[in-house]
Amino acid sequence: MNNKKNFNFGMRFIKSALPVMITLVAFNLIPGSLFAQANYSGSWVFNESKSTLGDGPMMSATSMTVNQQAGLLSIDLVQPSFDGSDEKRSEKYTLDGKESVNQGMMNSSVKAITTWSDEMKELKFDKNITFDMNGDKMEMKSTEAWRLSDDGKNLTVKTAMTSPMGDINSTLVYDKK
Repeated sequence: MNNKKNFNFGMRFIKSALPVMITLVAFNLIPGSLFAQANYSGSWVFNESKSTLGDGPMMSATSMTVNQQAGLLSIDLVQPSFDGSDEKRSEKYTLDGKESVNQGMMNSSVKAITTWSDEMKELKFDKNITFDMNGDKMEMKSTEAWRLSDDGKNLTVKTAMTSPMGDINSTLVYDKK
């Protein structure tokens, strides 16, 4: 009787533990790169011929240098200003879902939260931009989605922006230098 009880316990243990053990072995066989987050580090230059600009003025970066480290994305960018000159700015974003605050164009305040896609291949920026326009406080909301090409030579930034002046959608492509 005792042997039958031990046998039943052993079978229950195998039936419950076996799927867990198979899952652990399977995850060890899958390449680590499958779950690795994209790394956007590098120098990037705007490729207008591959991009789809929205109806607004072209105010996006013409070039940028991105440095991605554990939990932080730093961006040094060059973009046109309203007077036609180039404006250089730096931005920093945490990659842990906490709010980051940067100074934008025209002394605007840019609050952003970043989130990774499930497969860790796309980084999404939810931005809230506030600025003073001749004494009136204005607000714009923007969503950016960053994705690298499979070979890592192109960065695509899809942007959807909503403001009191209307909506603007764009797809900007940057080539790695």
